[in-house]
Amino acid sequence: MKIACVILGTRGDVQPMVALATGLIKRGHEVTICAPPENERLVTNNGCRFIPFGPSIQKEITENPGGQKGGVAVSISPKQGRKLVGDQINLLPGLISGSELVLAAGIVLGVQTAADILKVPYRLVAFYPILLGTTKDDPLKNRILFRLGRSMINMFMKGFINKLRKQSGLPPIKDAWSHWLGDKVIVACDKELHPAREGVAFPFIQTGFMLLPSKNELPVRVEEFLRSGDPPVYIGFGSNPITGTGKYSELFAEVLAKTKKRYIISKGWAGFSGTDTEGILYVDDIPFDKLFPRMAAAIYHGGTGTMAAIARAGIPQAAFPFMGDQFSNQKQIVRLGLGPDTCGFKDMTADSISAAVLDCLTNAHYKQNANETARKLKERDGLAMTIDHIERKFSK
Repeated sequence: MKIACVILGTRGDVQPMVALATGLIKRGHEVTICAPPENERLVTNNGCRFIPFGPSIQKEITENPGGQKGGVAVSISPKQGRKLVGDQINLLPGLISGSELVLAAGIVLGVQTAADILKVPYRLVAFYPILLGTTKDDPLKNRILFRLGRSMINMFMKGFINKLRKQSGLPPIKDAWSHWLGDKVIVACDKELHPAREGVAFPFIQTGFMLLPSKNELPVRVEEFLRSGDPPVYIGFGSNPITGTGKYSELFAEVLAKTKKRYIISKGWAGFSGTDTEGILYVDDIPFDKLFPRMAAAIYHGGTGTMAAIARAGIPQAAFPFMGDQFSNQKQIVRLGLGPDTCGFKDMTADSISAAVLDCLTNAHYKQNANETARKLKERDGLAMTIDHIERKFSK
C-alpha cells in the first residue's frame, strides 16, 4: 500500500509519525512523509522518503516566539491559517498523487480535502485525547471552552475550505473540526497515561504511543558526566517557544545551589546556553530511550512524547506546562502519582523547580508508581497496535 504521512507541527508531532512510517515500511508498505523542512534529517536517517512541506515550525518558533506574558506564545492568524490550509488543499494532491491512504498529524485542517480530491481514505493520528472533545460529565467550563474553540475554527475556516472544495467539485463540509478529525481518529497514546473516554464528541480508536528507537548511543561527554557522580535530574522544555533565554542559565545555576543535585539540561528549540560545570551539563538532541533510564527524575514541559518516554524509564517526573495538552498531562502526572503538583511555565522559578526536584527524589510513592507504570507500558507496543489497525482497515 502506498501511504502518505502529512504532518504540520513540532518534533512531538513528527517523531511518532516517523516511527509509524518505519514500521509500515518494515511491513512492506511504501511511505512518503510530508513535513516541515527542518525534519529532513530525522526522516531520511530513518529510511523514509521525505517531501518538505509547509513552513518551518522551528524557524517560526525561534524567530517569532511572541510576546505574551511569561515569554511563551505561538499564534496563527486567520490569514496564516488560511494560507496553511490552502496549501494543503491546492499543493498536496500533486505531491502525493498515487497514494492509497493519507495519514495526518498536527495542524492539518485541509488534508482531508486533499485526500478527497485524490479519492483516497484519510485518517488523523492524534497523540492526546483532548482533540476529541468533552463529555456530558465534564465541568461546564471545559465544555464551553471546547465549543468556543470549535466555533472559532468554523468561523475562520469552514467557508474558506468550502470555497476550495467547490473549485475541486467536492461537496461542502458542515463542520471544520469534524472534517479535520475525520471518520475515526487514531489516538496513538497510552491508555495508562492518557485514556480516551467514551462519550466524547468524536469517534476514535486508541492504540498506544509510537516510540522511535534511537540509532545513536549517548555522546561520550554525557557518558562521562553520568559516571562522574549520582544519577542526575533531566531538565528540558522541548520545542516550546521561550523568550529571554539568557536568564535561564542563572535560574538553573540557582536550582543547582539550592538542591545540591546534578543536572543534564536539554538546550531544546529555545537554545538554552550556559557553561558546563561539575553539576550541570548542557546537551543538544539526545536519545531519550538511552538517557532517561539513567536519570533520577525529569523536569520538563509536559509534552506527550516526552511523558511517554519518561514513564517507560520508571522515574518520577514533574511538568511546568506551556500550552495545550501539556496542562492536561501535568494533571495526569499528579493524578497517577508520578510526581508533584506544579505551576505553569510562566510562573516557574528556581524555588518551584527546586521544590519539584526534591519532592521527586524523596517521595517513595512517586518512584513506586513510576516503576509500576513502566512495568505496564513494557507490555504495550503502541506502534504494532497502530499498524495492525491500519492494515485491518485499509489493506486490500
